[in-house]
Formats: sequence, C-alpha cells, structure tokens
Amino acid sequence: MATQVIPVSAFRKRLMNLISELGKVPDHYIITKRGGPAAALISYEEYKSLLATQDVVSDKRLVRDIRDGLKCAENGAVYSFEEIFEEPL
Repeated sequence: MATQVIPVSAFRKRLMNLISELGKVPDHYIITKRGGPAAALISYEEYKSLLATQDVVSDKRLVRDIRDGLKCAENGAVYSFEEIFEEPL
C-alpha cells in the first residue's frame, strides 16, 4: 500500500481523479498545508475497517477475551464447532 503526499493546492485540482483512484488502487493520500500534514484521504472501505477496529480495541472486555482465546490456542485448547454446539457446521 503506497502513501502519497500531495499539497492542498494539487489536491484541489485532482480531487475527483484521486477519489476514482482510491477505488482501484489501495493508496493513501496525505494532504499537506504549508509543508506539514493537514489531512488524509483513504477509501471508504478502509475508513469502515478503521472504525470497526476502533470498536474492537476500545472494548476492554473483548480485547481481554481475544487475548485469552489466543493463549488457549497456543496451549492447544481448541475445539471444533461441532464439539461446542453439538451439531455440524
């Protein structure tokens, strides 16, 4: 995944093309203003993914459960769907 840095003046001129490119190529754009980063442009799908990730990591209980599950898997304590629910998947 490539990140491109683009000044706000060029961003204004290329906005529609950049939006079209986001759907085809998984790029990120950092828009600069006066030489410093001011904003970022990402695809809507990536935005939704970031929000979902934020929901997970902000839930302390869920993060703890995930860690516990990973520890169980490392120790070989894993069960199939059929074993847990007593029916085929």
